[in-house]
This record gives sequence, structure tokens and C-alpha cells, in this order.
Amino acid sequence: MTDIVSHRGGALLWPENSRVAFENTAKLAVAQVEFDVHFSADRRLVVIHDATLDRTTDGTGPVVAQTWADLSKLVLRGTGGQRMLLLEEVIALFRPTSIGLRIEIKPGPGRVPYPGLPQRVMAALCEHGMLERCVITSFQLGTVCEAVSFATPRTHAWLVTPDLQTDLGLPGVCAAALARGVPMLGLRSNRLDAAAVAAVRGAGLEIGGWACNDAAMIRRMFDLQVAGFTTDRPDLALQLRP
Repeated sequence: MTDIVSHRGGALLWPENSRVAFENTAKLAVAQVEFDVHFSADRRLVVIHDATLDRTTDGTGPVVAQTWADLSKLVLRGTGGQRMLLLEEVIALFRPTSIGLRIEIKPGPGRVPYPGLPQRVMAALCEHGMLERCVITSFQLGTVCEAVSFATPRTHAWLVTPDLQTDLGLPGVCAAALARGVPMLGLRSNRLDAAAVAAVRGAGLEIGGWACNDAAMIRRMFDLQVAGFTTDRPDLALQLRP
């Protein structure tokens, strides 16, 4: 069965990575919720998509430049006053549900990986007993491999940009994943068709999609029977599920 994954808690329905988004997602019959983790200046695990605060909060500058005490005073845009959350708070929201966590470990400004972030994320999942309910992802192959060197989640996936898919070719991407022991690729939906699915599965890898937000793309994911896909419209995906 193809897993429906509520991307950033349903970013076209509610403010992304917010408490209201996660609380509403927790009421849906989705398989997983996807969200992103950065470090604060004092190495707290902050749930926010961008490396900077400007787009989604009333703050400015890099997330990692401020302590959690300061970050917790900022307001997420569109929430009516809600602050961003810590990883442990998102875990607490979903622990009572059957919904799995799909965690993207983000790099910092300039796409430079945060030293120690993968280890801290995995330690938190172990501490809270959520490891077997988690899928770990990153657009950086080294990051996702580093994370699973510390603990074994349900599975892990390398997210592949269209540019990288073009530059390496799908056989090259598959070879790189296999060489590092990564079991799953995530391709952008507009680069994901029957030929791509056949190539990835033929290499012995699982395949998923991302950026699946309209009806036609969502139907394609179901038709291709991918392992799962992230969507900003989990409500629409549930309506269209065969």
C-alpha cells in the first residue's frame, strides 16, 4: 500500500510545521507526518523547514544563531501567535496516534551540515521510544547515512533533487545509494514515472515521491504504487486513495 505523508503537517492547509498543522494531521488517516529539524544555538532540536527564520516567523536570520529561549518567543506566521516546536514536542503529539514520523535532517546556512545533528536526532528518537516508527530522510547522502550509523529506524531514504537526477542519471543515483546502503530513494514527482520506478526497483531499491500536491500527481503516485509520497494536501490524497 502507498503511504500518504502529510508534508510539514499539510502546508497548503495549515501553517507549515506548526502545532495547529500537526494537531490537525493527527486527526487524519495518513500513514506518516513529515517535518524538518535544525539546531538552535544551544543545540536544541527545532522543527522548522528553512535554515533562516524570515519566511515562516516574525524573526530574522539563521535559526542556529539564536538560543531556544529566544526562538521560543518568535511567532509562526499565520498561526495567531503560536511558536515553533521542538522535536520532543512533535513526538509527544504523535505518540498516542498510529502515525509514523518522517524526519528530514536539514543542513544549516549555505547547506553546510550541522556537526552532530544526526546523532542528536537519533538519540532523541531512542530516548522517546519512537525509533521504529520513524523514517529518516535528507537531500544530503552523507547526512542520512550518518544518522543511521547511530541507530536503526524503520527505514531511511535519500531525497534526490531533479538536478542531481539529471547530472548523475538514475543509474548513477541508484549506484550511489546502493554503495552507501540506502534502501530508498525519494524523487520529485515531476521526475517520477513508470520508467523511473522500474529502474529504481530493478536496482533493488524502494521508491517514493515528493512535491505531490495536485490531483493528477497524487493519482499518478497511487497508479505507480510507490512506497509513499509527501503531500501538502493530505486531505485530497485521502479522498483520491483507491
